[in-house]
Amino acid sequence: MGLGLGAPFFFFLLILLAAGSGAVPQDKRVRRNYVVLDLNTIEIHPNDKEEITSSKIPVSVESGTTVCSTCENLTNKSVSYLSEKQTQDEIMEILHGACSQTFSLEQKCLEMVDSYATLLFAKITEIKPDEFCKQYGLCRDVSFLSLAKSESTCAFCHHLVDVVLSKMKDPDSQFEILQLLIKECNKVHGHVQECKRMVLEYVPLILVNGEKLLEKKDVCTLMQACGASKKRAVGSFFDGGLRSDA
Repeated sequence: MGLGLGAPFFFFLLILLAAGSGAVPQDKRVRRNYVVLDLNTIEIHPNDKEEITSSKIPVSVESGTTVCSTCENLTNKSVSYLSEKQTQDEIMEILHGACSQTFSLEQKCLEMVDSYATLLFAKITEIKPDEFCKQYGLCRDVSFLSLAKSESTCAFCHHLVDVVLSKMKDPDSQFEILQLLIKECNKVHGHVQECKRMVLEYVPLILVNGEKLLEKKDVCTLMQACGASKKRAVGSFFDGGLRSDA
C-alpha cells in the first residue's frame, strides 16, 4: 500500500492543520442544508464502533459553496497557521528532538534542520491557495460536504485520525516519503550526497516523533469536531496504546 496522497487523504490533513485557526463569526455563517453520510460503506476501526451512536452521520452542505472555495479558504488558514511562530517552534522542537538521538552527528543534524526548516517555512508562505487546490483536483463545481458536530462525527473524526496514523506507520508509505525527499536532494547543488545521507538517517526518526505527537494531540477536539468533554484517551488510537519509550 503506497502513500496514497490523493485528494481525500491530503485534504483531511489540510483540515487538521487549519483546525486551530478559529471558529467562523456568527454573522459570517451561512444557511445549511443537511444530507446523510452512510458509515455502512466505510471501514470503521474496532475501537470506534462502540462510540458511534448511529450508522449515519448528519453532514452539512453550505449553500452556494463549492469544494474549490472551501479548499482555498482552508488552505489560506493552514498557511497562516503554519506561519505562526508558536507552530514553527513546535515543529522545530520535534526535529531537534530527533537530532538528539543521532549522538555524534547531533550538531551536524541541528545545523541542517535549522537551515532547511527555515527554507521550508519560507516556501509555505509562498503557497497560493488557488493554484494549490487546482493541483490536487479540488476545484470542481460541486458542493463540499463538511461534517456537522455530533457524537457520531466525533467518533468518525477519531477514525480518520487512525487512518492517518496507520498511513504514517506503513513501511511502504514511509519508503515513498524517503524517495520523494531523496529526489528533492538532487536540487541541493553541492550537497546532494550529504542531503541524501541525512534523509536516510534522520527522516525515519522524524516520522516516529511525528507519530507520537499526533497520538498525544487530540486533534478532533482542536478542530472542534468533539467537545472538550469528549476528549478521547490517546491510548485507544491503536490496540497497543501509545508506543513505550522504554
